[in-house]
Amino acid sequence: MIKFSRLVVIASAFAGLAGFASSASADAAAGKATFTAVCSECHEVADFEGEDAAALQGTLKNIVAGTQKHKKALKLTDAQIADVAAYMASGK
Repeated sequence: MIKFSRLVVIASAFAGLAGFASSASADAAAGKATFTAVCSECHEVADFEGEDAAALQGTLKNIVAGTQKHKKALKLTDAQIADVAAYMASGK
């Protein structure tokens, strides 16, 4: 049983690092284009300035997955989600 617990901890750590890596390589300029096309009808980017990009990415993933309530369904790839989250966090 202890070995299984270690495996879960290690797997969680790798998942966290994978999420960090995708956030770190995000393209805010591409995120701006996607945000403008998909989100700007209802949201202003300045409202998200200073927010944690990883947290925003998690929220966007939940919206895309349909597990978080949102005005309309979103269809974005993981790369687009990372880009939009980076742009939103920049607030610019």
